[in-house]
Amino acid sequence: MTVTEFTEYKQLPSLEYSGLVDSVAESKTWFALLNLSDYPADEFPDTGQIAEYIFAELELPEIQIFLLLIERKQHEPWTENTDVVCFQQLCEIKIQNTNQHQQNTELIKRGCVWKDLLSADNLQEIITQNPDAALESVANNRQCVIVNTAQALRLEVLNIPKPWGHEGWYTGVEKRGVVNVIDEYGKTELPYALSLFKKQLLADYSTALILLKTLNPVGEDVVGDLYYEMHEEKWEVYVVTEIDKTAWPSGTGIIKAGLHPDKITEYQQNNAENWSELLLKDFKQAIAEYENVRRQIDESTADISTELSAQELLLREKAAEFVGDCSVKVGDIVSFPVFQMHSLRHGIKVIEFQTPHYERLIVMFAQKVLTQKHWDTADALSKMHPEVYQQPELEKLHQSAGMLAERFVDFPQFTADRISLDTGQTWADQLAGQYHLLISISGQADVFPENGQTVNLNPEEALFLPVSMGSYRVQSTGDTPLIYLKAMPK
Repeated sequence: MTVTEFTEYKQLPSLEYSGLVDSVAESKTWFALLNLSDYPADEFPDTGQIAEYIFAELELPEIQIFLLLIERKQHEPWTENTDVVCFQQLCEIKIQNTNQHQQNTELIKRGCVWKDLLSADNLQEIITQNPDAALESVANNRQCVIVNTAQALRLEVLNIPKPWGHEGWYTGVEKRGVVNVIDEYGKTELPYALSLFKKQLLADYSTALILLKTLNPVGEDVVGDLYYEMHEEKWEVYVVTEIDKTAWPSGTGIIKAGLHPDKITEYQQNNAENWSELLLKDFKQAIAEYENVRRQIDESTADISTELSAQELLLREKAAEFVGDCSVKVGDIVSFPVFQMHSLRHGIKVIEFQTPHYERLIVMFAQKVLTQKHWDTADALSKMHPEVYQQPELEKLHQSAGMLAERFVDFPQFTADRISLDTGQTWADQLAGQYHLLISISGQADVFPENGQTVNLNPEEALFLPVSMGSYRVQSTGDTPLIYLKAMPK
């Protein structure tokens, strides 16, 4: 619904309260309360748009600060909670003169949101006690984040345990967990933070952001190996950030991907045109033999015999011989479009960007699968591309003294760049109607928005940069060169 359509609901008479805040402060603050609990949260424009409309309709020329509290309800489809969730949103519009003659003004818009409901009387009491910093006082009381349409949002990492190690989520929102944005006042779940000023933060992009996470497999062989898997919808890319020297003493690790070139050559020589059909048939048979032994081990309640363990190893290696070896070092990049089989292995830590899809077909796994009762071998092999895996080629976007910008992936849904800056160097960037996700690999940085406060960025910290930020600069401030990644939706 547009703001114009919203006006047809004639919500101004529905304001439960609207009046000047009684205080001795120099700033004149107007507070209004709008209850939209009877309407679905996605039926109306976002809180910022509603606040601007009501502020304009009230015609309050001498007011410096306008505060609108909106009460709402919604379901949380990303959780298992089937109940309706009540929440409150507080939007602040601050009128700021842009020249000394006070002829031009600018509206500064910020807000916060929380799920622990506060009565309007209690809220007004908090505002009255500190009207010149009302939003800060409320955010501090509710322990929630202040969302500024011209400011980066800091993403808190959420660690999700896995059989092979753990994932570190920065933008994940699903039943297994919901990430937070954080600041000095508190935390706010990402979907609630984005809903405040959705149009300015995201433009027309979905609240389901590009997924940003780290994969942190333990260094032990087999235990730290991920599924052999393939995706039908999800596109993903890994940037290698660390290789465990106890697992890979040479500093070069192996990621399994695609079909092994030796197997392709063998089957092409022996079977001519039918090579791929016969190769996949034998691959499927090798996995089936391995799965039979794997299930015996997984379902056993007794100690595993030496003979069975040896058989498991033999059959696992036989099946794995069909899969290619992709050698990687720190800084290397591997990308996986749809229908590309792959498996990240133990001791290789990566930063991952991916499309927000939660699907995969399990080809095989050297541990007991906990998330489902079956493997998807036949389905996956019938759909995967029977080819040797090729690492992506980097596109050089810019290179000058102490600066290098490279595009390392260009998927249909998003692009991702790597920017390297020597100490003291600055990279200027435009959001150009897209939000940006930044994550630092090494070094320290200051991020300067076009308007708003500077935010620092340390290794493995991540930021969401809203569309409305316009432009920004990133300056390398540490003793070592800065390397950070940036992803943007298309």
